[in-house]
Amino acid sequence: MNASRRRPHKAFAHTLLFVALCEAASYNSLTLAADAPASDNPLDTVVVIGNRGQARTLAESPAPVDVISSKQLLATGQGDLTRALSKVLPSLNQPASSGFGSTSVVRPISLRGLNGDQVLVLVNGKRRHNSALLNNGTYLNSGSQPVDLDMIPTALVDHVEVLRDGASAQYGSDAIGGVVNVVLKQTDHGGSLSTSYGQNYENGDGETTRQTGNIGLALPNDGFINLALDVKKQKISDRSDKAPYTDSAGNTSLQHTYYGTGLPEARNFSLGYNAELPVDDALTLYSFSTYTRRNSEKPLAFHQPASFGGIATPFPEGVEDTLRFIENDFQVAFGGKGEVAGWDYDLSSTYGQDHAEATLRHTYNLSYGPDSPTSVDTGVKTFSQWTNNLDLTRAFDLGLYKPTQISWGVEQRYENYKIGKGDYASYARGPYGGALIAPGTISGAGTTPEDAAEKGRTSLAGYGEIGQDFTDKWHVDLAGRYEHYNDGSGTTTNGKISTRYQLTPILAVRGTFSTGFRAPSLAQQIYSSTSQTSVNGQLFDYRNVAVDSDVAKALGASTLKPEKSTNFGLGLTLQPTDATSITLDAYQIKIKDRIAQTGYLGGTPQISAILAAAGLNPNQAVTYFTNALDTTTRGVDLVGDYRQSIGAYGNLRYTLGFNWNTTQIDEIHASSVAQQALGPTGGYDRQRQGNLKYGLPQSKLLLGTTWTYDKLEVGLNLTRYGEYTQYGTAETFDRTFSPAWITDLNIDYHLTPAITLNAGANNLFNKYPERTHLASSSGGFPYGNFSPYGTTGGYWYTGVTYNF
Repeated sequence: MNASRRRPHKAFAHTLLFVALCEAASYNSLTLAADAPASDNPLDTVVVIGNRGQARTLAESPAPVDVISSKQLLATGQGDLTRALSKVLPSLNQPASSGFGSTSVVRPISLRGLNGDQVLVLVNGKRRHNSALLNNGTYLNSGSQPVDLDMIPTALVDHVEVLRDGASAQYGSDAIGGVVNVVLKQTDHGGSLSTSYGQNYENGDGETTRQTGNIGLALPNDGFINLALDVKKQKISDRSDKAPYTDSAGNTSLQHTYYGTGLPEARNFSLGYNAELPVDDALTLYSFSTYTRRNSEKPLAFHQPASFGGIATPFPEGVEDTLRFIENDFQVAFGGKGEVAGWDYDLSSTYGQDHAEATLRHTYNLSYGPDSPTSVDTGVKTFSQWTNNLDLTRAFDLGLYKPTQISWGVEQRYENYKIGKGDYASYARGPYGGALIAPGTISGAGTTPEDAAEKGRTSLAGYGEIGQDFTDKWHVDLAGRYEHYNDGSGTTTNGKISTRYQLTPILAVRGTFSTGFRAPSLAQQIYSSTSQTSVNGQLFDYRNVAVDSDVAKALGASTLKPEKSTNFGLGLTLQPTDATSITLDAYQIKIKDRIAQTGYLGGTPQISAILAAAGLNPNQAVTYFTNALDTTTRGVDLVGDYRQSIGAYGNLRYTLGFNWNTTQIDEIHASSVAQQALGPTGGYDRQRQGNLKYGLPQSKLLLGTTWTYDKLEVGLNLTRYGEYTQYGTAETFDRTFSPAWITDLNIDYHLTPAITLNAGANNLFNKYPERTHLASSSGGFPYGNFSPYGTTGGYWYTGVTYNF
């Protein structure tokens, strides 16, 4: 099926149907209210995200917010935060990655169809640092450098708040699609120990073990420190097809998997703490920190037994090389909060860093012949961030219905990104090198000294917010932020207005309008890499180059500008009974100057002449990051919750979540050089355009039921992922994947008040994406690269938890 024949009106029809069903459920809930359990309505949950003044409940919030408890996260059966959130939030997706490099390790979230770096992540309200690894693939989220949520130990997480609204005017860069605030545990007593085991249904692979521990301890003056430890080991999952190869003896009947398709092997060790110590009525000291060491490894490709020009290799029978990342990631924050002269204040300093070392193992550099090293470090990437904040808020009685909440603050942030060179043998030309043998390893070259780089920048921001209840029914929030970057990204000024009006005792309307931005990441500014191949007996360079490099400027590059957005949202909240809640929110997000890579510029007489005239190597094709396009994203979120008592048979909770989302490209920007070489789109071709618009499911439906009876708790969740398409370089290679229902089951049995047994299955009925059936002589990726529910089929697990 061709993607151009997709019919968005079907998704609208589904939305209307779900609204009708929810209205019907609301009517039924009125008749069942007498049988409902005591009020435990999600809309009564208090949240701090979305406004800088006093905390408000979800029902009172003028912008849509989801709150996911640690219990909900654990019930997903997922061992990491990213996948757990994707299971419970309809507006959040996490595409599987069957590709190479960092995309198989750092799997970014997509909130409301946007890239992973267009979502701001906070921990306890403080900005979290980004990953050091840049997604430089050609698929989804290409060019993004997102926060890696999986580096936060889940044993320390109390709950997660997700603001589904643009919030750059409140929190700064990246908050175009929304904000994820991870709130850490604050208990001063008790704790838990747990262990779990699971594996995939098929092949016995994907075996995962996990042990966690958490304890709360009391500090003086009613303070606390909460400690957590999280250890996980995950074996590789591989769903590659086999393809024939020829061994050194000429046997052609052998089969081997050529590419690793699935999840990598990973070993995580995480720990962290969260602490508060009241000093007196005017000052409470606080601190939190997380640390994770992750060792991940995944096969890249199988290289057939062969010699080149009579040159022997260290692996005469062929070899499957692997890429290993060793990451050390940590964040630490210190601060003080309290009240001075009527102002509530919060003064904090937060530092975070991600350090990633890449190594190719079981590999070789052909130009070194049989003496080639078989393991080489290909480079080191480090991202660090230091943020200092002062926040103040105070209520002023101006004679209005309620006091006016005024908040303001200042922020200073320093960021640094460093790309370190690899081992010499990872990129060099050895003694067997020549015009027909490219330098570097069989899977590409490591970072050369010319590509190694480092850049830092400082940003300064001032922001303010005013919140006012004009009546008992009407609330208005105004926010603004001014921010300056010293690296050429310039200055941005953004604003936001949010309002909520209670139409009836059970129905309220809310709306927001805001402008936002995302500063170009340092990695997008300085990333550079080089690989070489032999073309007509001559070595030809393929390069990713820094946007301010001489070669990029010669080909029309200009300094990257911030992405700028305009967000509009309109919603309803309905609470017909204490046991029932429904929210419906529509949104539009227009983004100008979205950053993406150009196509490769080179290999033509015109480009070669431009490079030669600039005194540069004409035998190269280059790509660089540019402000490539303007887009519009529109969608609808629907969330429902209903709780029912069934008397002696326990309690039931029903949940509903639905998201419909679509993205369109309004305009593509390209330099005159890129247009002349690659056409009007400058190389932002049909494959990239199609994947941006149709690579994620256009709809996602969540239906859940939890039954609690005595010591037993059973959760059954169904997720329907809508149609999505993976585009190829030509229409012949496009593949559209049909909608799919995925069923998850989780069972908890409280053996004693302290011991809980757990078992369950994700993808209970072992659903796989449709096979691509694309012709391939090397196995390829049989299920594509975009599946939102993975490519490894069903997974079962079991565990035990001891609470004390």
